[in-house]
Amino acid sequence: MRSVLLSLLALVAAGVSFAQTVPASNATSGVPTLTGVLDGARTAVFSTPQDSCIANDIPDAMARAFRDYTGTVHLISASSDLFQGIGPSLETVEHSCDIAFQSANDPDPADYNDQVWIDSFYTLDGKSIAALSHTEYHGWSHPGECKTQNIVQCEYDSDTYHFSDDGGYHFAGRKAPGNLIADIPYKYEIDRGPMGYSVDTNIIEYGGWYYAVATDWTWPANCSGTTGPQRCRIPTGGAPLRTKNVYDPASWRAWRDGDFSMPFVDPYVGPVANPSQHVYTPVPYMGFVNAINYYPAGDLVVATLWDYWDNELGTPGLYLTTSRDLVHWTTPTLVVTVAQLSAYDPPGSWLYAYFSLIDPTSPDRNFATIGDHPYVYYVRLDNNDVYHRVLYRQKVKLTLNP
Repeated sequence: MRSVLLSLLALVAAGVSFAQTVPASNATSGVPTLTGVLDGARTAVFSTPQDSCIANDIPDAMARAFRDYTGTVHLISASSDLFQGIGPSLETVEHSCDIAFQSANDPDPADYNDQVWIDSFYTLDGKSIAALSHTEYHGWSHPGECKTQNIVQCEYDSDTYHFSDDGGYHFAGRKAPGNLIADIPYKYEIDRGPMGYSVDTNIIEYGGWYYAVATDWTWPANCSGTTGPQRCRIPTGGAPLRTKNVYDPASWRAWRDGDFSMPFVDPYVGPVANPSQHVYTPVPYMGFVNAINYYPAGDLVVATLWDYWDNELGTPGLYLTTSRDLVHWTTPTLVVTVAQLSAYDPPGSWLYAYFSLIDPTSPDRNFATIGDHPYVYYVRLDNNDVYHRVLYRQKVKLTLNP
């Protein structure tokens, strides 16, 4: 997903800061925070290459889970070829070599169908599964679409809709523009990226709405501020979006200028008259988001944040923040540092990524609800071998702080 090694290297090289454009405000006054600590040893859930069905069967996204109509649990942390763990419970899933989806390698960016990570799932009945899918156009893979040696400059991201009608065993997409959920109002530009929006969290139901959080690439490269010839047309950060109908990809609206009214537009359908009106407003801390959950004990939305490469949130590591509107977020609290996570690693060059909270006791079919003792799932990557990875789970003890 978003070729994590390329992405992190690109961000470090560019000196990107995730300072937010919407300051923290008094809206979080009185909102409880959550603190968390690791509570027990980590367990390897899936290791590559030994557990892989094919070379591209690697944990390459945040772990998500849902129960299908038979009560069977599906655990997914897949790459652009979707394999999954299936079993009677979260702890007993077994990796299946039945492929649920395979990317099309589509050479036309207007199709939004090149490399697809199906990574955000929601179901009302366990039979019909809606999925938000991180979709990357890889210009470097298609003749004439990339001229630079720095291939990350030829990446164009969007979020698309995929669907399963058999309980999550097979997924299919739609043709553009009917597959589009979220994108920037600009077409792909050769060598001028990376560019685009993506929804890389799961979906939760909260207050009668279904929410997710989008993130972006700041664009154009080396831009600064919101005015002048070098202004950023896509500002740094993440923002929530919501819908009343998870099965309607066109119904999602993003946070912009104080409300959830911004529709996404497809620049390939026709000219976009006012592109700036289709750019979301970033909110605090969401540039780091990996997952969101609902915590009933405090009537809170909890966001899982991972800051690996700088001190924007504090010591590099895993953080939690809480909210009651998904716009205003409390000051993040540290769960574990990078150094603590890597303390038991063997010698090597390792990278950690893709964090999410999943509670095996959740009554929610989509595992969006958590209690005080969820698992944190995360992936350790080998910097010297992109196909050598381990998906871990580890208990976390959460404490509500009024």
